[in-house]
Amino acid sequence: MKIILLFASTVLLLANDSSAGDRENIVAHIEQTWREIALKTPIANMGHPDGQWVATSQGGLWEFLSPEEFGAMITDSPNVLAFKPYHINVSIVGEKQDVAYAAYYLAGKILDADRKVIVKNYRTRASQVWVKLDGKWVTIGSHYSPLDSGSGVVFD
Repeated sequence: MKIILLFASTVLLLANDSSAGDRENIVAHIEQTWREIALKTPIANMGHPDGQWVATSQGGLWEFLSPEEFGAMITDSPNVLAFKPYHINVSIVGEKQDVAYAAYYLAGKILDADRKVIVKNYRTRASQVWVKLDGKWVTIGSHYSPLDSGSGVVFD
């Protein structure tokens, strides 16, 4: 009986360690993504290679964007989205532990092409669904909604 309990405890600890590493990877990816977006140089693997579902904080409907369309939304806009993620929480789910849900806040400013502030109090809630694809975490859905007294995103 002690051997079974010891084995079960070891398996649970290993599963938690694995999930913890995955959580850290997703948090790091979220932080890096927003640094890249602020520089208008979004990283190539921002989402699933087939595309992802996105609902921006400007209040639009869900839309499915290819990686190229998502990247163009950032790079072609005259505005700079200078946001920082806060309080990132990640839950790993699924039988194979290959699906994750991330919830966090974004805060910052939106600048125009001349780096003048056009939105000084951008604050929004963010939630994302991630899947593990070929050993790497990628987003398949992102939803952003403004916080009370905060501004949603402005694309032009």
